[in-house]
Amino acid sequence: MREYYIFGSGQFAELIKDLLQEENKINKNRIFFISKKRINKKYYIDEKSFFLIKKKVNVYIGIGDVKKRIKIISILKKKNFHFPNLISKSAKIMKKCNLGKGNIILPNSTILTASKIKDFNIIGTSATILHHCNISTNCVIGGGSTIGSGSQVGENSFIGVGSVIASNNLKIGKNSFISSGSVLLTDISNDSKVIGNPARKIL
Repeated sequence: MREYYIFGSGQFAELIKDLLQEENKINKNRIFFISKKRINKKYYIDEKSFFLIKKKVNVYIGIGDVKKRIKIISILKKKNFHFPNLISKSAKIMKKCNLGKGNIILPNSTILTASKIKDFNIIGTSATILHHCNISTNCVIGGGSTIGSGSQVGENSFIGVGSVIASNNLKIGKNSFISSGSVLLTDISNDSKVIGNPARKIL
């Protein structure tokens, strides 16, 4: 499994490539971007050719849009690929935490004891997940956000940059969207969209 494939070709995909090169010392000629359209990158493979690969290669999802990621994850899970966690060397993860697969944990983030991070999540730069939290699958936690102790974040949820989830065992329903800079003090149901300080529901 010497090759690394990044699904996507935008800014977040570039960030993943740089982390692989700078922190994991992966040679650039072993890292490939996967895209439907021809892109102006030297190491590129189109989606059709990628899905013909039979061997068990390393794959990361380099797309930040939660809704787009849902479809990609559904397809990729049917394949015999390997989905390693990509964890920045500057991230702090306590030993009793439980990590699934395909997570991308960016620089200076912190995950405290007994928290569970399932699969295919993005934990942004300098984000803090306090103790005994449960983050489901395909969640994006924006940089600088704080997830309070005991919080539960449902699948396919987006928490914008600099948001704060109070330490009150709060439950965030699946498919929820928390706008950047929001301060959430109460539970929210599935498919909610909230904004503000304190956060109020707008959808």
